[in-house]
Amino acid sequence: MTTIERPPVRGRASRFFEGAHRWGWFEETSALYTARTGVCARRLFLYPPGTTSAERRAIVFRRRWPTVGGLLALLPALVLAPAPAVTAIGALVAVYLAGFIVAAVLTRRVWRECRVIRCSTVAVGDRYETYGDEHLVTASLASLLALERARDEGRIDEVGFELGWSRVYDLAHARRAE
Repeated sequence: MTTIERPPVRGRASRFFEGAHRWGWFEETSALYTARTGVCARRLFLYPPGTTSAERRAIVFRRRWPTVGGLLALLPALVLAPAPAVTAIGALVAVYLAGFIVAAVLTRRVWRECRVIRCSTVAVGDRYETYGDEHLVTASLASLLALERARDEGRIDEVGFELGWSRVYDLAHARRAE
């Protein structure tokens, strides 16, 4: 029996800068938010198959910039605090906007090709209403996680992983076009 060589283990730095998954990310509202509001929102964000490490880093930068950029923009404002307020605020706004421009330039090609599948479940009285394609979100996430597990265990190679990823990506694209 032939075994497939396992991919190298990604380090913490790689996971931090490129995200936990090579295919994209999944977000779900917290249980506390859901309990308080009765709304559970889920979002599966898919990179196009074949996305490089540099493209993943750029997408993660773009995704995190609103928060990180807000904190970083405070630095020039604090440094320029003795100067007139207009100068400090101008520096803050310039740094914050520059980050958005850099993020848009770095992701200009790959961002348009990314796919997002969303669904929400809302408690209405004693019943729940679902908006979006809950089955597609759940099935796509399960498929991607199973592909990752199979690749990590050496049951499929990188080509098989990319093929499975592209099938999920194409299905998301087909549903979006409907």
